[in-house]
Amino acid sequence: MGSGLAHAAVADAGPLIHLHEIGCTSLLVIFEQLHVPDAVLREAQQHKRVPSKVISSLPGLVQHTVTAAELTPFEQSHNLAGLHSGERTCLYLCERTGIDVLLTDDLAVREVAKRLGVMPVGSLGVVAKAFRLGRISLEDAERRIVALYEVSSLFVTRTIVELAIERLREHANIHAEET
Repeated sequence: MGSGLAHAAVADAGPLIHLHEIGCTSLLVIFEQLHVPDAVLREAQQHKRVPSKVISSLPGLVQHTVTAAELTPFEQSHNLAGLHSGERTCLYLCERTGIDVLLTDDLAVREVAKRLGVMPVGSLGVVAKAFRLGRISLEDAERRIVALYEVSSLFVTRTIVELAIERLREHANIHAEET
């Protein structure tokens, strides 16, 4: 795959909501396929947080229905009772499909994902990857990361935002030196 795009990711509601809040769901084009369980779609659309027309326009969207009969043994074997339904379903979907990237902004889910051999990527990571792939400029990436902090409902500290911007600039400097 020479495009540099990640083949596929499973998406939890957080990144869908947070990226929508700053008008950036289009950045999800960095994934050829975006697998989303029905439970996550319901959560993202609840209270009109992400309109259905935005969801349906997500690039490479693959919707999944997961039954309780499928999910319950997975939940029990991995002790996932403390997670929300959509989060548990995302982790199950990663295992069932073999997809090793999970878009989530939830710290507890990130820890479980790592334990299961799945790479968690948050909203900040989506912006950073879009920059590294040349989909957006450094300035645009910086603006979007600041917007995640200032505009979206994502809980992130100013220190993390500054660190993310610093890493973007380091990547830009390294890339500039190579060319």
